[in-house]
Formats: sequence, C-alpha cells, structure tokens
Amino acid sequence: MRDLGRRAGIELDYGVQTNWQPVDSQRLMLWSGRFGRQEKFMSALAQRHFEQRKSASHRTTLMEVVEEIGLNVVEARQFLETDELVAEVWRSYGETIHDKGIHAIPFFVFNSPLTDGGPFRSGKGEPAIVKGSGDPPTFLRVFEQLLRDVERAETP
Repeated sequence: MRDLGRRAGIELDYGVQTNWQPVDSQRLMLWSGRFGRQEKFMSALAQRHFEQRKSASHRTTLMEVVEEIGLNVVEARQFLETDELVAEVWRSYGETIHDKGIHAIPFFVFNSPLTDGGPFRSGKGEPAIVKGSGDPPTFLRVFEQLLRDVERAETP
C-alpha cells in the first residue's frame, strides 16, 4: 500500500491512533455536507490521518480540518457538543455491518460489463468482492477472473 501511495503522491504513515467507530468524524462529515464541503472535509481529514499521524478521532484534528475547508470552527464545536446525527451515524454503522455484511475495510466491490449488483445496489449478477487490504496477487486474480467471464460471455 505504501508503494502504491507513493506512486500517487501520498506518503502513508500507519503509526496513528485509530478508533473503530469515529462517530464525531462521521458526524462532522455529514455536517460539512450541509455546506457543500463533505468531499473537502474527508480529503483533508484523510491526509492528516494517513500522512501526518493526526488521528481522525481527535477533536483537535477535526477542528484543523474544519478551519482548512473554510467552515466556522465555533459552530463546529457547538455542533459536536450536541447529540445531533449521533443516531444516524450509529444506524449507518449497523447497516454497514448487518445489512451489507461488511466487517473489514477497505471493502472492494468489482463489477464488470456483465454485472451491476452487490451490497450497495440491487442489480444483476454477483460482483467480485475483496474484504480488507488485498495484496497485488489477490487483485490480479480478481481482474483476470472478470476478464475471463467477459470473454466467455462474448464467445458465441
């Protein structure tokens, strides 16, 4: 992963405190979406967490991100002092685990021209799924299998 990150200009550093359910991070992501800044929030938070060892679970990190993306830090702090969106975040975690069957992250879903199904949509066919951080041979097997399936379908 580090080598792939470097190729993309990202220097991954995994020596950071993590929290299995960073509820405040998720709440602030949803809150920032109200202002059209959800993507900017997540990008800035990921950079701090994965590259700078600033945990996505710490409020100081969250406030740095809020300030960077141009939102009001005082309002963000006030928001975090409430219970707003807590139930929604926990419901989402529950759906992810129980309804979607996702117990490991990352969680990759690969469809092909033959499929458009999976845990996030109702479609046809079964996608290829990789749970957790797969290694290059795992992904190669997935892509080769998808290619074989498509080639078989195209052969009369």
